[in-house]
Amino acid sequence: MLNEQLPHDGWLRIHQLAAGEVDFRIRQILPEYWDASTPCDEWDIYDLVAHCVIENMRVSLILEEAPFEEVMALNTEVVEEDPEMAWEVSWRNAVASFAAADLDEQVQLGQQAIPAIEFLRIRACDLAVHAWDLAVGLGVDERIDEEVVSAALPWARTRRDQMARMPELFDPPIQRVAQADPQTELLEIFGREV
Repeated sequence: MLNEQLPHDGWLRIHQLAAGEVDFRIRQILPEYWDASTPCDEWDIYDLVAHCVIENMRVSLILEEAPFEEVMALNTEVVEEDPEMAWEVSWRNAVASFAAADLDEQVQLGQQAIPAIEFLRIRACDLAVHAWDLAVGLGVDERIDEEVVSAALPWARTRRDQMARMPELFDPPIQRVAQADPQTELLEIFGREV
């Protein structure tokens, strides 16, 4: 089973696969779907795509040590004209930025410094979960690539309690009594009702 002991190039692959999962759903958006609801409270399909684009754009800024104010200044204006093209450019740039980065170096996320490899893991997991959110909102295939789930789940399990203490960033984990399949367990750690 893949986990955070996966070598750096393995996590680069997982991140790219997770971006591909989001891309697969975005390519299925018909014009009338942009205002469809999603499992993310208060976000429709457009808002969710905008969030994914902005977070992708922040990757290169963070890896380039841009000032925090510049990183946080990005807003939905960057996707208004053509959300699909904004997504396409943003995910390819994010993949390239991580591939060019020294993943053992520290990066600054607000007041916290973490290794770039951990930032990569966070982004991969975020994309995987949002791929599912998009699938639910669009009513399309909800299965996430098994390789992505197998890498993301052990990472999420070890951070479940930490994420539960950060409600401003993560929905509270779902407490399940019965055993769940790996994708369901991953989604429930991220507070998704499956």
